[in-house]
Amino acid sequence: MTTRRQSLLSTLLKSMILPGVMAAVIGVLIVHNLVKEEYDELLDSSLTGKAQLLLTIFDAARQMPDLLDISMLMAFEERLVEPDERTIFWFLDETDQIIVQSPGARTDLLPIPMTGGLRTQNDHRFATIRAASGGVKVIVATPMTERNEAISDVMMGTISSFVLLALFFAGVAFWVVKRSVRAIASLSDSIAAKNEHDLSPIERHITFSEIEPAIDTLDMLMGRLDLALAAERAFATNAAHELRTPVAICLANVQRLRAVLKDPVPSASAAEIEQGLKRLIRLIERLLQMSRAQSGLGITPVAADITPVIALLLKELRDRAPSGDNLIIKAPDRPWPSRIDPDALGIILNNLFDNALKYGIGPLPVVVDASQPGRVVVSNDCAALNAADLEAITQRFVRKAALSEGFGLGLSIVQALCQQSGCRLEVMSPQPGQQRGFTAVLTLPLGDAPAR
Repeated sequence: MTTRRQSLLSTLLKSMILPGVMAAVIGVLIVHNLVKEEYDELLDSSLTGKAQLLLTIFDAARQMPDLLDISMLMAFEERLVEPDERTIFWFLDETDQIIVQSPGARTDLLPIPMTGGLRTQNDHRFATIRAASGGVKVIVATPMTERNEAISDVMMGTISSFVLLALFFAGVAFWVVKRSVRAIASLSDSIAAKNEHDLSPIERHITFSEIEPAIDTLDMLMGRLDLALAAERAFATNAAHELRTPVAICLANVQRLRAVLKDPVPSASAAEIEQGLKRLIRLIERLLQMSRAQSGLGITPVAADITPVIALLLKELRDRAPSGDNLIIKAPDRPWPSRIDPDALGIILNNLFDNALKYGIGPLPVVVDASQPGRVVVSNDCAALNAADLEAITQRFVRKAALSEGFGLGLSIVQALCQQSGCRLEVMSPQPGQQRGFTAVLTLPLGDAPAR
């Protein structure tokens, strides 16, 4: 059972949503309380001022009752204020009997009890003040509609601001996180591009300071790996070079010994030693080729015609063939410009030719067709390979038969050099349109750049 990996982008956004919502709710509550407290204080002060003013005017009007209609003191609000927001008032005597009231001031709206101070009742805000001389008191009221609307408008504006701020913040956070994720993906691509031929330090111009320690550790690891690979290649190359001379000397002495021996028994033993030494020489050559392939041999800076290299290799193949009837060669007839390294091309084709000659055991001849530009087809007659064998033969130390004289290195070397030089190798068995045989198709990169 596989565990689904979490996305960095979704994780960061989810981790910011809950704190952001909580901060927005707390902010809205704080704004609501502050605005309501300050606005109520402002309007209560205004309401108390109205009550004081009305009480002063009432005291003055008692001196001249015929000149002033006290009930119409707030009539000017009819031109300025909506009907459901107008101020109403009552003047009461010592026994709380109504002396004067404004239009619209119904008795059922009076607060109970009618004590002094400020209170909210019957959807109105009341201010009750008694005259300094005692007796008369005034009750002034304003509907809560205007207060509630003002608070609602402020809260709607605050919530809208928080929503817009949240959307803006989410957009910026998404862009920043997405950009950071792209930087991490670019770093991953840079790391993925490293291989056994390129273990140089990782590019750091797109990284973050928090990732630097991990990159330093990875660079140190790749540096140690590069030293280990270099030591391994150097050992294989040096060992192969050092073995060539003594093996060649041994082979020459065995051949001389075999030439002077008359007894068939020691002569046969000398022949077996000679074959073993020749096999050892071929193994040394393969190890040298493998070492060169691992060193990054592949392409050259400038494209050049490779047909002379192919022609020379085909001539050597003709000389190696045991019989001219068992080999058909179709040479190139026009220039092939390519950036593939001539040494890499030589190793690739020589291994394909050796493979065809070694395993071409049927009645049909080995065919090497290089007549099409950028394409070399090498075919030999043999029993058809099954799909598993066909897939495995390009791997190192895998041979078609356990008792084969080969070492299982040829096609693996070819495959490695093809990957480094931009060539493409296709192996088929049986041959197209046949019941048996083996075909290797090598496609070379023509032009200035290797094919990918």
